[in-house]
Amino acid sequence: MGQLFPKELLNQVIGVRHEYFRNFTVSHPAFDEAYDDLIDRINNGSKNSIILVFGPAGAGKSKLIEKVQEKLLTDNIGFYQKNRGLLPILNVEAIPPDSGSFDWKDFYYRCLEAAEEPLIDYKMDVEIEVDSKKLKNDGKAALRRSLENVLIFRKPLAFFIDEAQHISMTTNSRNLRNQINILKSLANLTNVPIVLTGNYDLITYRDLNGQTIRRGKDVHVKRYQANNKEDLKSFINVLLAFQQHLPLENEPDLISNWDYFYSRCVGCIGILKDWLYLTYQVVTRNNPDIKTLTIEDFRCHELSPGRSLKLLKEASEGERKYNASVNQEDELYIQLGFIEKTDNLDVTEAEKEIKSEKGIRKKNNKPGERNPHRDEVGFGKSSEAL
Repeated sequence: MGQLFPKELLNQVIGVRHEYFRNFTVSHPAFDEAYDDLIDRINNGSKNSIILVFGPAGAGKSKLIEKVQEKLLTDNIGFYQKNRGLLPILNVEAIPPDSGSFDWKDFYYRCLEAAEEPLIDYKMDVEIEVDSKKLKNDGKAALRRSLENVLIFRKPLAFFIDEAQHISMTTNSRNLRNQINILKSLANLTNVPIVLTGNYDLITYRDLNGQTIRRGKDVHVKRYQANNKEDLKSFINVLLAFQQHLPLENEPDLISNWDYFYSRCVGCIGILKDWLYLTYQVVTRNNPDIKTLTIEDFRCHELSPGRSLKLLKEASEGERKYNASVNQEDELYIQLGFIEKTDNLDVTEAEKEIKSEKGIRKKNNKPGERNPHRDEVGFGKSSEAL
């Protein structure tokens, strides 16, 4: 098959070889689709949009955000070099609360730290005057205004929030709707696209607010499905690329056992890459002169079948949630009154045949679809009516 890494790597110290494989990425269809989609939504979408990037654990969301940020910086480097006070990217992680609801004050503080804003603690000690008395506020409003000013005046291309599902953590269902309203307001006031990255819980979070549905955009980072031939082909190609770029004297044989590797990573490329890197790092650190890796080496660092099964269940549930949110065309037409709702959606094929024989028909064509029938031809009644 042929090894594709630079051969001089074999003469380098083990740390250099580790760094090469750690930084190596494979271009593959699922990643490329999400990458192009996100770049397009940031560059060409509404400036006050809220973009959701979601997918199963280990599908490659973090790597996607990293590569998108690199692309944005590369394309706009000249502008930001001329304007040193501006901030091309603001990137933070939403931290889950120790208890209770999501801590917005802590979030604003972390955002200002990421932007390297000066005198953050001073902003928290602003005094306000109420009824001729000077009172200290809790600082949250001041921190929020400071974050708004960062986004307005330092003109980032996008505001990235990782692990954004943590924002929905609250002790009150009424507050849950307010959480998304805060981000919607932030996008409105600053005209900076907000990119929320997280798991499939973001779908529920998005659908709490009609304005967010209208303005929100989805980027689905998919895993490769075992029941899809094209997906399996893509997965095997990715596995082969990793196999050919492992800096070893003799190329290991991974693709002969592709089903084993698939079963432990459940089609998630991020999980696969982390597993391969961990195995390579540990084995070569203990034995720098080892010629190749065997399946037994990888078994020592695999996810157990039980943990892989849990990942699969979580991914499948999230995929069902996503599919349910996008495959509702019939329900939309029913609610609009375009088609008639059937009494029983679980009609068997046998029942359908019986109803058909009895002449029982249900009109459920979608708008623009004609009922199937034979048109009259020649000079019949239809032409006489003309």
